[in-house]
Amino acid sequence: MSKSLIYTANTSAQSVALNGIINPGTVVRRFGPNLNLSGNAIQIDGGGYYSIDASFIAAPTAAGNVTITAYLNNVAIPGAVATASVETENNPINLSINAVLREPCQCCEGISNLTFVLTDTAATVSNSAVVVEKK
Repeated sequence: MSKSLIYTANTSAQSVALNGIINPGTVVRRFGPNLNLSGNAIQIDGGGYYSIDASFIAAPTAAGNVTITAYLNNVAIPGAVATASVETENNPINLSINAVLREPCQCCEGISNLTFVLTDTAATVSNSAVVVEKK
């Protein structure tokens, strides 16, 4: 079993629409064959267990809840959700997701895409840092 890791970061302010995908930025560190970055998705190629450690700073455009959910191939990963409530718009908050996912053998199914989607309201995401590691 090969070990792989990817660490991405985006420190540019990005306006993310309601139900929009957060751009993970650029690769800071990467090793191994199983993880790569393609557009707004972290690609997973290989069966096994993967840990996700992601943090975001978001300033919502309206008061209320701000939620970020991790998706694998457009399906929400159970428990991979961060939610916070703000009383005023444009108030930056920290959101973190820590989860483990199991990717079945990829011999016939191809590459899976991991994305992070902003729900409940639009926001400006000013910082994101994502680490995915194959265990």
